[in-house]
Amino acid sequence: MSELESIRAWFAYIARARQGYLETFSKLPVAELSRDRGASYPTLLDIFGHSQGALYFWMKDCARFEFPPQEPDTSSPPSLADVRKDEKYIQAQIGRIMAELTKADLTRTVHREKGQGSTHDCDIPVREVFWHLVEEELQHRGELNALLWQIDVEAPVYDWIDWRHEVGRIRDPRPN
Repeated sequence: MSELESIRAWFAYIARARQGYLETFSKLPVAELSRDRGASYPTLLDIFGHSQGALYFWMKDCARFEFPPQEPDTSSPPSLADVRKDEKYIQAQIGRIMAELTKADLTRTVHREKGQGSTHDCDIPVREVFWHLVEEELQHRGELNALLWQIDVEAPVYDWIDWRHEVGRIRDPRPN
């Protein structure tokens, strides 16, 4: 599998895995979703929303087309409905980016100015942005898993091999 194919596969896997968290969140009382857990971001929805924000922040600069941000209602914390709406929008844009992505795009750079989570101005290759987003996703997914387990909720663990079986990339070699 080429690096381009790997990146596309990882982002398809991430999109599918994120659906498991939204399904799990939909079964929780609002009080559990909005309770401050003292984690990297206060609530389960805040953590999920942060990873959405990272996807949006980086992907908009990697895209060869414009996609404006959703207009959030900042008068109150995000609801599950808000997070679902944002997820649908962001994943549609990522799907388009992945469909249009070429090997040459991986060497293009994204400029990041000092002060946007960076201690200096820099130009980052698109390939490194994508791998950074994979790491960011896995970091926060692990955090969400731990927080869900602390409240005795089964985390929606969805691993790469299960996904590869689901999409038909790995087949059972045993005869039917």
